[in-house]
Amino acid sequence: MEPAAGTVAAARAALLAAYYEARDNGDAELMAAAALRLPSSQYFGTHPGHVPALIHEAYTVAVEPASRCRLAAALARAWAYGGETQRAVAFAREAVALADRLGDPEVVADALDAALLASWGPDDFAERLALSARLADAAAHLTEPAQRLTAHLWRLTTAWECLDVVAVQRQLRALDMIAEESGSARAAFFAASRRAMYALATGDIDTADRLIPITHDLGGQAAEPDREAVVHSLVAARARHVGDAETLRSEAAAFEAYGSSEGVPSVSAEAAVFWLAADEPNRAEQLLHQLAGAGLATVPRDVDFLLTVTSLVDVAAALHSDEIVADGARLLEPFAGRAVLNAGAVTFHGVVDDYLHRAEQVLGRPDTTRWRHNAASAYQRIGAAWWRDRLIAPAAATPTTPPVTVHLHRDGELGWVVGTNGTTIVLSDLKGLFYLRELLRSPGVELSVLDLSAAAPGHAGVVTESDTAEIIDKQALVAYHHRLRDIDAELDEAESWTDHARLDRLRLEREALLAEVRTATGLGGRRRRFTSAHERARIAVRKAIASTLDRIDHHDAQLARLLRDTIHTGASCRYDPDPSRPVSWLLDTPKSEE
Repeated sequence: MEPAAGTVAAARAALLAAYYEARDNGDAELMAAAALRLPSSQYFGTHPGHVPALIHEAYTVAVEPASRCRLAAALARAWAYGGETQRAVAFAREAVALADRLGDPEVVADALDAALLASWGPDDFAERLALSARLADAAAHLTEPAQRLTAHLWRLTTAWECLDVVAVQRQLRALDMIAEESGSARAAFFAASRRAMYALATGDIDTADRLIPITHDLGGQAAEPDREAVVHSLVAARARHVGDAETLRSEAAAFEAYGSSEGVPSVSAEAAVFWLAADEPNRAEQLLHQLAGAGLATVPRDVDFLLTVTSLVDVAAALHSDEIVADGARLLEPFAGRAVLNAGAVTFHGVVDDYLHRAEQVLGRPDTTRWRHNAASAYQRIGAAWWRDRLIAPAAATPTTPPVTVHLHRDGELGWVVGTNGTTIVLSDLKGLFYLRELLRSPGVELSVLDLSAAAPGHAGVVTESDTAEIIDKQALVAYHHRLRDIDAELDEAESWTDHARLDRLRLEREALLAEVRTATGLGGRRRRFTSAHERARIAVRKAIASTLDRIDHHDAQLARLLRDTIHTGASCRYDPDPSRPVSWLLDTPKSEE
């Protein structure tokens, strides 16, 4: 056990001894004094043990209104620290009501802090803003540094939540001044740790490197229970920003172990993010399904709700777990425009719009550009360069799994061998298998349905016919033109940021769309038409591929899903490999089997 942890345990033991002695002597006043300090020995987010029960015991015997008010606030605080906010609400409300009647600024400030802890869920932001403003007013003329520190920490947290960078900077300076004026190691711990968080959020790694060890040392001096949690969070965030895979693996393992042993979902969800960033997608996926298997609606709507859901959506999007992604997007959309924080602004985890962008992108929904623009604007406003660069980075930059070898080839008289090593199946000569093989041979290349049809055995060739129809209907052509306008706007933005990778990706997409438009239109923009033979080939190829994928799905759902995601059918067909799911295709019969 580290010295600080030992100091915290010793402090709790002393408080418990004082409480039990006061109770044995029937001294309600001393019981209250010890009980009021018990929450300060709790580790945030972990089970509170018997602390709430002891405070409640003192609360039931308290006679003085001020004592009862403070004990109600302490009871709310103990439940909130213990991750059971729903139990804190009634006591927090009682504390505020009693404090308002008493009119003592110190008692009011204490009650408002408890009320803020009890209203720390994602749905309570408006109430939190109002309460933090009231707390700031109540604490403004108090001489006790601890209460002014609490007020400024709440104002800092709400400023981050609504991305008010000027207010963030002002509150950071207020924390510095309280630390300087009071000489308190605890105040200095919070000032240094929140400065380190700001440095990481704005890409100032040198300042973060200077402040993280200072935070560790000050937390030890102050015997702050959450010192290790704060330092681990800062170290992991730094490793993620600089791409330190070794540290990420170490932190991922530590977060996973702590999240599992203490039953804290947000910590386990962060572990999944760190495993993914450390290029360990299998470890990330295991945690993803463990945490989200029952649906994200089961995530408690408390202080950690946004952190937990965004972390899981981030991992699910990278691993193409579309059901989880869709579930998360539905839950996150009401909170667009908000920052994602770890507890009281311990670390910054981006903005909700960023995760909505990733979700919509994976799901192929139309709002991708809007969410990306909103997120980019937010990052630009607060100077979050790393988050902005991550947002506009090409999808291929995310960690990938090693290539999987997949068979899709004929095997003499048996038929077609399909599947991964050790789990292959044999299918009959389906035309769709011939079409799939031709597409897989030419990734990224548009193949005409007429050429695909001609490649299949037994095809009688193409007959020229006079009956014609439009290659692309009017609605699709309008959609192409809308997307081209969006791309032009994105190209201007990418050029202003000198983002060469994104420029290349957008130019490729623009050329592909222009090629489609050129194929579909002639002189003067008139839409070209195809023959009825071409249309019959299009329908036949689409149906053959769909039927074949259904057959594969019966035996290997994952392979069928991969093919459905990457094979595109229409007037022409194309295979677009997914960089996050690399495959080595065996398309020809191995020589040993010939």
